[in-house]
Amino acid sequence: MPLFDISGVEDWIHPVSFHFRVVIDGLATSFNEVDGIEASMEVERVVSGGDDSHCYHVPISKKYENLILKRGMLKVEDPFFLWCKECINAPLKTGRIQPKLIVVMLLDESDCPVASWTFSEAYPIKWKIQPLNAEKSEVAIESVTLKYYSMDVS
Repeated sequence: MPLFDISGVEDWIHPVSFHFRVVIDGLATSFNEVDGIEASMEVERVVSGGDDSHCYHVPISKKYENLILKRGMLKVEDPFFLWCKECINAPLKTGRIQPKLIVVMLLDESDCPVASWTFSEAYPIKWKIQPLNAEKSEVAIESVTLKYYSMDVS
């Protein structure tokens, strides 16, 4: 006789990390890698009634890591590249940086989302290309680092 009754429990198939989709303001955009999906709580240590042997940790704010998107370089007419170029080249005081909504979805074998992360008010803060090397036969990879206001997990 089993220790636990698991009848009616669906088998969970672990999703693979290479099957994902990135949607930027409603437009699906291809990337090789997504990194930086991370959130944490910053806490403040509060001592209890002057007793140094006991303390509480009180949450004071949320902290989000930078979102990093990597892909093979495309032609300059690509909407994502043009948006990044416009944001990075814009004078800081003109208000020309247009934040976007970015959704990253981890997909199952039927292309249905298993999990998704929504990044609101995202904008690029860094654009980088991997080192160019005449001794290697590799695709040129561009990397864009983005800041965002908040992240919602679903």
